[in-house]
Amino acid sequence: MRAKTAGALSGAMAAASLPPFDLWPLGFVALVPLGWALSDPESIRSDAVAGGLAFGAVFYGLLLHWAPFTLHGLVSLGALSGLFLLGILAGVAGIQGLVLRRLLVRSGPLLALPAVWGGTEFLLAHFGPLAMPWTPLGLALAAVPEVAGPAEWIGVRGLSMWIAGVNGVALLVLRGLLSPTGRSPRTVTGLLLLLALVGVPALWGKVRAEALATRPLPSVLVVQLDLPREQLLIPELRDRRAGEALDRVLSGLMVADHPVAFALLPEAPFASPWDEGRAETITGYAARMEFPFLVGSHLREEGGLKNALLLVGPDGEVRTVHGKTRLVPLAEWPGLEAGPRGGVLELGGTMVGVLICSESSFGGEARRLARGGADLLLNPTNDGWFRPGMMGRSTAAHAQHRAHLVMRAVETRKGAVRSPLGGELLVVGPTGEVLSSEPRGGEGAFIVHPLTSPVTSGFVRLGDLSGWLSGLLLLIAFFRPRLSARVDLFPG
Repeated sequence: MRAKTAGALSGAMAAASLPPFDLWPLGFVALVPLGWALSDPESIRSDAVAGGLAFGAVFYGLLLHWAPFTLHGLVSLGALSGLFLLGILAGVAGIQGLVLRRLLVRSGPLLALPAVWGGTEFLLAHFGPLAMPWTPLGLALAAVPEVAGPAEWIGVRGLSMWIAGVNGVALLVLRGLLSPTGRSPRTVTGLLLLLALVGVPALWGKVRAEALATRPLPSVLVVQLDLPREQLLIPELRDRRAGEALDRVLSGLMVADHPVAFALLPEAPFASPWDEGRAETITGYAARMEFPFLVGSHLREEGGLKNALLLVGPDGEVRTVHGKTRLVPLAEWPGLEAGPRGGVLELGGTMVGVLICSESSFGGEARRLARGGADLLLNPTNDGWFRPGMMGRSTAAHAQHRAHLVMRAVETRKGAVRSPLGGELLVVGPTGEVLSSEPRGGEGAFIVHPLTSPVTSGFVRLGDLSGWLSGLLLLIAFFRPRLSARVDLFPG
């Protein structure tokens, strides 16, 4: 099979395993065609680059096709910027293919595939303000959070390396089946190893989810708003429509019979900064209902405009809880100022930590909050910017955003609550199970009952060990070329 064709096939299979397609079993064999083509000693560097580029073009094109549509009209040359982003990611995949070919030939797929995939994802997630941890291979398992249970120890990047390692074994088994001695004991050994590598971690995740200790947290009032994208783009209209929607949702609300710890509102429903927007309205609602409100707002401070979450007390006191630090490239950065990064806050007996919108795609941010004592992760979002792209109203971006919040709950074993503007309201339990949700396009204020777990997960305690492991595997694969004789089930 030609490298370019194999790369496109692998890219399509890998993309199909992730949200919004959720054909997650495909992920465990998706890399086999590309690995097969690039492990041929007769392949040349240009084949590897072509295979990687084909993989990247198909993989990112299917999963991030919404980016040019979303950026169009949002920033100058938005559609072109989105296409440029896809081109950069495809170029990274081309380099990935070149490295993968070298390591496949030198050290075999058992080392090469998890090392290259883990290493690439680690670099993409730590690329400063341009970090892009949006489509890790392990995100496929958010569709089956019990199977994703090992993320409690290894994080989503560890899941990617697990999946890539299974692909490596599958490639060796396929190579053995197609060899002249296809039914040799080595082939049987490979098949058994393949089943064990898939089944044992998945079974552990299922047993762990069923046995995980959980406890209820105080109820939370969560607000869901919905504004058409066209209204979000016009500041005066956005402020007026958001104010009207908030009044519809909250004006007649009575919660005396259902005490709540606090209210959570979406990310920046108003375009105007806090002091120029609806400050009096929000403080009035907090005073009437006699519990704190957490509301997203733009905040003008010395140094520039920030995207922040504010705490509005019943007594009218207002303070900044968290300033968004992971600004969205092109849409928010450059432009907005980052921070200040918030810590853990006690509200009504609940220790909470905040991830504003796309910050939920950074496992390290959720880990920091859980390590600081947070029992509940709060995720105010503005998903109204997402354009449908090729998928109709239910865009790939919405599905991927949901999957990230599920994965953060599994990694930290803490509950999570999302308050959306133009998106899906979510309450996720510490097993990754969605406890309650309200679909996109809805509007209302809902009293939800989150859960958490007293467990401190291995990921929270130890951090992203998988990223460092991928680096170690890369070093071993580069500098121990004879290692293939010990890790290849079918040498020669």
